[in-house]
Amino acid sequence: MVLRKIPAMMFCAVALLAEPAAADLAISGQDGKQVRAGDGLPMTPTPDSVAVIEFSSSRAPRVIGSIEVCSTQMGPPAALAVARDYSFVLAACPQKIGEGGKNVSEKLLSVIGLDDVTKPKLLQQVEAGEGTTAVYLNKAGTVALATGVGDDTITLFTIKDRKLTRASQVKLEAKAEPREILIAEDGRTAYALRFGDAKVTKLAIKGDQLSRVADWDVGVQPDGGGLTRDGRWLIVNNFGGAPGTPKGNGATSVTDTRTGKITYAVEVGALPEAVVLSPDNKYVAIVIGNGSATVRNAANYDSVFGKLSLFAVGQGKSQGTLTHIADAQLGHACQGAVWSDDGKRLLVQCSVERDIRVFDFDGKALTERPEAVLKMVSRPGAMVTNKTR
Repeated sequence: MVLRKIPAMMFCAVALLAEPAAADLAISGQDGKQVRAGDGLPMTPTPDSVAVIEFSSSRAPRVIGSIEVCSTQMGPPAALAVARDYSFVLAACPQKIGEGGKNVSEKLLSVIGLDDVTKPKLLQQVEAGEGTTAVYLNKAGTVALATGVGDDTITLFTIKDRKLTRASQVKLEAKAEPREILIAEDGRTAYALRFGDAKVTKLAIKGDQLSRVADWDVGVQPDGGGLTRDGRWLIVNNFGGAPGTPKGNGATSVTDTRTGKITYAVEVGALPEAVVLSPDNKYVAIVIGNGSATVRNAANYDSVFGKLSLFAVGQGKSQGTLTHIADAQLGHACQGAVWSDDGKRLLVQCSVERDIRVFDFDGKALTERPEAVLKMVSRPGAMVTNKTR
């Protein structure tokens, strides 16, 4: 028997699970601070948590481990990063509950150990920028970048033995509001998506130092993003549209990182959130709010729903483009998504319903598996595997 995608040090824990050889792992963050009167639930916060989920293209997802630690659904679903060997998770926290029960700004980054996936353990908490919304690990697991939406910063941490040390920081212009950060596979280049002023900032990573290289224009209010494995194509969701698409409508754009120029843009619907490339980089999944309600008693709750859209990523002469493949209806205010390692299944978080939905993909169409839906206590707001961030 060959254990796949599970590090050796977790063998003892995973051996207790049924059929471990077939299991993928996803990490999901839940935000209990988002108490909404229109949900018809008690006006009391539920616990924030980070959960370990076992799933595959033939197995329904199930939570196998969880820890109560600050998590978020604010901003794009970019608040989690997991090491390639699943030895640890980083969780960004831009808010905490303050006086009077109101949410106030936070700047916390938590390190969670997964020596035993059934019992995640808090190893360390450090401060990043104000309103720490997104975090990204390099492939080697030796550097992490975190965004500070509240103070317009990108902070670099070095990592040794799963311990973070703050090393350098880049300060952007006031109200740049960097919501997303992505590191290229080579570990030397990163890209910050600036929601506040419609730009992408290219950054250079050299050892423990972070420096600014260039700024590019992108669509209006860039939110979530993804970067192809070769580092060539930056795919960005823009709340306010992109060049060539209707102004004010959500759009997904593709930028050539060699030139900083947009090569393709397509209208996708209001409030596009996640950009998640398949493990083979042939497809990209876009999770779209689509004007769906954020509470259950909204007038449009029963008539307007979120949307999951799949596109083929251009290859050969079609590089720099996207081709629409399939759509599926989601729930409301849906957030993050992950692929199974074989690219045949997607999990998608829907925050209002507090659930994680399951879709199968055969290369042509999406098929929902409602019998496999996973219910969560708090609103799910970010989700990763070791191949999605």
